Amino acid sequence: MRANRVDIARNLKIIEGLKVQLLSVIAELFSGLYRGLESNVLDALSAAIVILYSMADRLGISIRQIDMAVEEKLQDRAANPDNSLRQFEEELLEYWRGRGRQ
Repeated sequence: MRANRVDIARNLKIIEGLKVQLLSVIAELFSGLYRGLESNVLDALSAAIVILYSMADRLGISIRQIDMAVEEKLQDRAANPDNSLRQFEEELLEYWRGRGRQ
């Protein structure tokens, strides 16, 4: 029982650390946008995605579940005729569906 408590406490500490990292990366993203530094923006966006996948894993959500949820979200958004990003999101959905086949 005690080992289980340690695992839960450790997991919570890791999740809290990931939340802090995510906030830091968002600040870096905004800084990169403000300064017009594409490399900083790309680095921050990719780091945020990795952190979010890591957080999902710690919360018991598999990579596959995340991928399926993203695909479903893209389908919903691409089907909305009032969505101003519809064309891009349709293209992203097509990419998302085919990326595992490359």
